Amino acid sequence: MTTAIAISSVAASCTYLLPASAQASSLPMSGSTTVGATADTHYTPPAIAWSTCTNGLQYYGAECGFLVVPLDYADPDGTKIKIAVSRIAHTAGADAYQGALVVNLSSAGGSALGQSTVGSALPAAISGDYDWIGFDPRGVGASQPALSCDPTVNSYNRPAYRPTSWAQLNTWMQASKNYSAACAKTHSELLTHVTTTDSAKDLDSLRKALGQSRLNYYGYTYGAYLGEVYSTMYPTRVRRMILDSSIDPKQAWLGFNFAQNAPLEQNLSAFSAWAAKYDSVYHLGTTKAAVEKQYYATLAKLTKSPAGGVLGPDVWTDEFLLAYNTSNWEDLAGVFSAYVNTGNSAPMKTLYDANYTTTNDNAFAMSLATECTDASWPKSWGSWLWDTWKSYRKAPLASWADTWFVAPCQSWSVPARKPAVVNGSKSPAMLMVLDTTLDPSTTYAGSLAVRRLFPKAVLVQSGATPAGSATATSCSPGASIAEYLLNGTLPTRVAGNTADLKCPANALPDPTAATASTSAGTSKSTAPAAPSAVTAGR
Repeated sequence: MTTAIAISSVAASCTYLLPASAQASSLPMSGSTTVGATADTHYTPPAIAWSTCTNGLQYYGAECGFLVVPLDYADPDGTKIKIAVSRIAHTAGADAYQGALVVNLSSAGGSALGQSTVGSALPAAISGDYDWIGFDPRGVGASQPALSCDPTVNSYNRPAYRPTSWAQLNTWMQASKNYSAACAKTHSELLTHVTTTDSAKDLDSLRKALGQSRLNYYGYTYGAYLGEVYSTMYPTRVRRMILDSSIDPKQAWLGFNFAQNAPLEQNLSAFSAWAAKYDSVYHLGTTKAAVEKQYYATLAKLTKSPAGGVLGPDVWTDEFLLAYNTSNWEDLAGVFSAYVNTGNSAPMKTLYDANYTTTNDNAFAMSLATECTDASWPKSWGSWLWDTWKSYRKAPLASWADTWFVAPCQSWSVPARKPAVVNGSKSPAMLMVLDTTLDPSTTYAGSLAVRRLFPKAVLVQSGATPAGSATATSCSPGASIAEYLLNGTLPTRVAGNTADLKCPANALPDPTAATASTSAGTSKSTAPAAPSAVTAGR
């Protein structure tokens, strides 16, 4: 997708540039409402007052400011809120300047303020043509106000995700209700105005504040869904758009949540086969089956006796959800090896802390606030439990974890709105990219569904995970994000329900070429990327 570096890998790390305080059986989508350009409220935001950032982005030459928007676009003169934005200005001359490029490579509730740095993954001759814009969606991170419901919800030692008794099941159901109630007790007006449609209107206000007649946009997973909705609402206001790992709008959001479980199971299997190949490094087993058996044996051990009294089975499960990204495999295998072979749980805690916030539940709260009100959820616990057990039989790794992650939607205090219908029939040509099947946030079928909705879009199936690069050298000229942003070049759209271009798979990591610290359980990177909706906010 880029000339040499996977943009999403860089962007995912950008999610962690800022401190935590600045920083996922489907229902029928009946009663949906199509949104279009007529939804414009004609609100004109004031100019953004830019100043040097003070959150770490200043070291990248970024400026920061706030976009002022209505809480409710139906009442543009009413209560206002502030959207935190960052900008790395273009360096090209006026003849080469191509406008502002807004980036959101995050899950629902995730911060994208630091993602103005994404352009650094591109050659300066291309990145310099754009103003790169990052932002925290309404209610998120540095935006004002930001929603927080219960900062203690993400503690280490929680009940095991998979219930083994009625008492344990009731504990989880009550915890879900308690969190929903805690959000309701905030009495935050945000709760009624944080749908994806609201954020799409904010995007258009941002376009106006930036002085752009048309918007350039790059979105990944939820960010891609936001792009789908925006380009449906404002098709004539899109210049260039990249939808990376798109989400089928018909699966937003219950179906999307359950659809992640099978790919996550595939991830564990693929990781286990890879770890077995390098048994001389990690000593976890010489076959895929042996490594998987070791994973579940460790899960059972931590269920009975949490490491250090606090690192229990949920921490173990959460960490293995990170296997969706092959760049995490060496860190994960090092953690696995350290605990199994030496009883050292310190790397486990380090990896968990780097990827999951335990002191700030803003990402979790905003993920729920968005998804619980974007579309309807079952009101009967029977439906939730039936679907989860059905999923668990085929995908035990994540089924219960994913259910409890969104279970507060069962009792959410704010009624769900009718979901936006995504229709790209009037949208311009755009680039879609898709990871291999290891990416749990999206599926090949989901990207094909979005491709069908956007008849001018071109889908490139990348060979990396997640959101790896389809480059001019490794795939085909015109298939890269760099070339698309430079001159709008796209591969030819082909007939049929298929990707328009399929790229070869990238090589998996080779720990024998890494430092010895990896096999000892020392994480090579401080914060492995975790932009997936399944991990955000847990």
